[in-house]
Amino acid sequence: MFTSIRKSFSSFPKDLWAITRRHPVLASVLAVLCLVFAAFSFIIGFIQMVIVLIPVAAFASFMLHRRTKKGADHGRAEAIAALSYIAIGAVLTFGLIQAVPYGHNHNAYVASTAGEMKWDSPDTRTMVVNACYGCHSDQIKYPGYASVAPISWAVQSHIDEGRDKLNFSRFTSNSRRFHDVLEVIQNQSMPPSYYTQFGKHPEAKLTADERAKLIAGLKASLSLNGVSAQSEREHGGDND
Repeated sequence: MFTSIRKSFSSFPKDLWAITRRHPVLASVLAVLCLVFAAFSFIIGFIQMVIVLIPVAAFASFMLHRRTKKGADHGRAEAIAALSYIAIGAVLTFGLIQAVPYGHNHNAYVASTAGEMKWDSPDTRTMVVNACYGCHSDQIKYPGYASVAPISWAVQSHIDEGRDKLNFSRFTSNSRRFHDVLEVIQNQSMPPSYYTQFGKHPEAKLTADERAKLIAGLKASLSLNGVSAQSEREHGGDND
């Protein structure tokens, strides 16, 4: 069996080129679908998600190689078989990746407010929670799709990265990391665009006035906690 699998992988480029020449329309449609999937992965900030295409292609290649080896015809039946193998490979891959534990442990952190900064007002905390706590805290409310791979991988990856850089729930132990927080809000790199794509997290999509209020409130809160922080404008912009 392993010998057969190895042979199918070694003959994959040749088989793929032969099938592409015989079925250019099918190959073009599949190429467009792969590009769309890659574009979606890029938009949500997790291009690594395209890795799931590899097992689908491997399964379809293996099955087509076996079919060709048996001397099956290369007409419409081959195109239908190719689509069937790709569909089966996609379903199998989707099912198997659900067993990957990454992205499923939503209770890894204890939700607590003990390590937060002192806020200048409840309104400031509410604004920060809406705009930042989705990735930069231990009090994250995971959406339903965050339990379904590969989207769960993207969500958890963003959260892990966000917590590593800045965690509002652990301000008292990492206050030194908050010196540049106003700058990233001012230059609109935070919240990131993918966080509010497709209508997600509308509470984090800030208007100019809301952003200004958030910066003012956060600046006052940081000052209250003895942290000096400046916005990009106070730094003099990018040319300073």
